[in-house]
Amino acid sequence: MRKRQIDTLKIFNHNVQEVVENEEYLVNFNCGGREIAINIHLGQAFPNEKPKLIVSPILRHHWVNPTTGEIENAPGILNYTIHSDLGRIVQAVGREFEKHPPMVVNETPSTPQHQLHGHHHQQPRNGNERANEARNIASPQTHEQQDQFGLQNLTTEELVRLDTDEDVREEFIEKLPFVQHQNEELEQLMNRIESLALDNVARREALEERKRKLEALALEFKQLGQHWDTTSQRYQRKAEDFSPQHIKELLQIAVSTADAKSDDEAQRFLCGDSDVATFLQNFIETRKLYTMRKAKEERLVQQLNALERAAF
Repeated sequence: MRKRQIDTLKIFNHNVQEVVENEEYLVNFNCGGREIAINIHLGQAFPNEKPKLIVSPILRHHWVNPTTGEIENAPGILNYTIHSDLGRIVQAVGREFEKHPPMVVNETPSTPQHQLHGHHHQQPRNGNERANEARNIASPQTHEQQDQFGLQNLTTEELVRLDTDEDVREEFIEKLPFVQHQNEELEQLMNRIESLALDNVARREALEERKRKLEALALEFKQLGQHWDTTSQRYQRKAEDFSPQHIKELLQIAVSTADAKSDDEAQRFLCGDSDVATFLQNFIETRKLYTMRKAKEERLVQQLNALERAAF
């Protein structure tokens, strides 16, 4: 319930600043061209106990204690219950100061009207006194506010019941037009929040699906990259194997091998290790192979020289 009360503070008021988490908050209002601040102190027992609201600078207003700046006589504070909304209480105080900007305590009042509002600190001692005090404290000073609360139409007995019976007081407050209007606004806000939450959930599912697709594409990209690396290495080896310079070197080795083989055949014949027919057959084949390879080598050398001259 404490968190819900803090949430209503942020819903019904702008410029809410967190001073100490879950304990103290600051709300700024414009009061007759002057910016005022209301410090909201939440005790350990809140919301079972009423919050403490302190205005700065201290204002000359019948809701405000002129010494401490604490807002003591606002209807929302006087009639506070565990079912009250912190946000609405602060909003009502801010609207009161915005509609009827009071002066700062240290300023000189421009009209005698600022001195007409007394402060109510003594505890009522009987039903009539409590009823009169309820009229003085809770009854607003303007005709517009009197129509808003409707306390002037209540009898003394009704005022006493309103002051002493919590159930009656809560029922009376719930029937006030501006409270009903704020309840409707709160309901609309809650519906909008719920709609946004559902929309976020739906978008989250789509986001998760896109995330999975992106991860699959990233994995595929990694695999393709590894395949490209392997293929590139194979290509590099093949390019080196079939480069003209490498082919030239291989032909030179083959020519040298064929020439050496023909020399070996001649040496065996001279040593008497082979007859004339065998020598002629083997020697002719090796020399033929030597000649073909030598011709290919010379042709390749000519082509490479021509390419080099053409600046390739």
